[in-house]
Amino acid sequence: MDVTPLTELKGRVGRLQGKLQDHALDGTILMENTDLYYFAGSIQQGFFFVPAAGDPIFLVKRNYERARDESSWDGVYPLSGFKELPSVLAEHGFKDIKKMGLELDVLPVNIYRRLLELFPGIEFNDISTVLREIRMIKSNYEIDCLRRAGDVALAVNRQIPALLQAGKAEVHLSAEIENLYRFAGHQGVLRMRAFNAEMFFGHVYSGANGAFHSFADSCTGGSGVATACPQGGGWKKLAPHEPIGVDYGAIYGGYIIDHTRIFSIGELPGDLLEAYTVAVGIQDAVVEQAIPEVSCGDLYNLALDIADKRGLGNNFMGCGPEQVKFVGHGIGLEIDELPVIGKGSQHMLAEGMVFALEPKFIFPGRGMVGIENVWHVTAKGLEKLSPIPDDLVTVPL
Repeated sequence: MDVTPLTELKGRVGRLQGKLQDHALDGTILMENTDLYYFAGSIQQGFFFVPAAGDPIFLVKRNYERARDESSWDGVYPLSGFKELPSVLAEHGFKDIKKMGLELDVLPVNIYRRLLELFPGIEFNDISTVLREIRMIKSNYEIDCLRRAGDVALAVNRQIPALLQAGKAEVHLSAEIENLYRFAGHQGVLRMRAFNAEMFFGHVYSGANGAFHSFADSCTGGSGVATACPQGGGWKKLAPHEPIGVDYGAIYGGYIIDHTRIFSIGELPGDLLEAYTVAVGIQDAVVEQAIPEVSCGDLYNLALDIADKRGLGNNFMGCGPEQVKFVGHGIGLEIDELPVIGKGSQHMLAEGMVFALEPKFIFPGRGMVGIENVWHVTAKGLEKLSPIPDDLVTVPL
């Protein structure tokens, strides 16, 4: 079993404790799965308490034995119930807490109300942005996980052309690709932080379905197989001379490589091929400019300006009211991490950031062409973490 090294966890908690002190907080309780995994090393149900100074403790409701095995911290203890939380914290020396941080972007209201009852007089503050900004900068350990996820993406991508057949339903192609990923160790879920945001392995869409928007904050979505899950591959059948988009997340150790490639059965029409060339050109222009201290908002403006000058601004990252105002997003344990390469973004690129860059063009009734790769910000520029070739792949009729 892969366990996050204690040195890695200590570094993460140390950065968090510095932020707690900056915000005059006595500590924070973490409950959300991704935050638990990142700071405690385990997603078992419980409360990870990080004091502003000193060692954290992990109080586990279920499953204590697994938490002991999965977390590298020594301070892992069983907790019989929610109401015992204040007394157990006090037993471990955490008695004089006046201000505490919480993940208020994702914490259910009912749990928040119970905390108010259990800790009368304590002031609770939202620490969600702090947590996301800490996770925005990846360590060498995390970059290694992402590189290994990239290797998986490459291995699977190489097998996709052999699966493409006119008349095959999108959902059947999806199942075949997902089977390859599961054999490679895919965990079977892509985590997202935003409320009501959800995703399975990713999306497959062909032809007009590539321009079929969904509730997801994305320029693509696909029809899905039912209104109960209106995204991803549907029952539409693959056809010649139309773009087939494969937008998937390869995973290693929880870390996601989000990548999109375009395939076709027979040649695409010339205007779609030209739009694909423009998308790759936008990627290359952004990559050339993306160094530490560059504004993420400025990078978005650069991408949009190129699309406008090539006469494709109205198709860039969607159409009409469904057009999204970003061209990239942070990536790591969740798909929707910081920074956002989008309109008005205040984040500046910094060494250690990782983001997915996805310039895409949507053509109603015809589909999507574009590309998506994951990039690591280094002192000298960007390192590509998704080693798949950027070429559009055409298989013969």
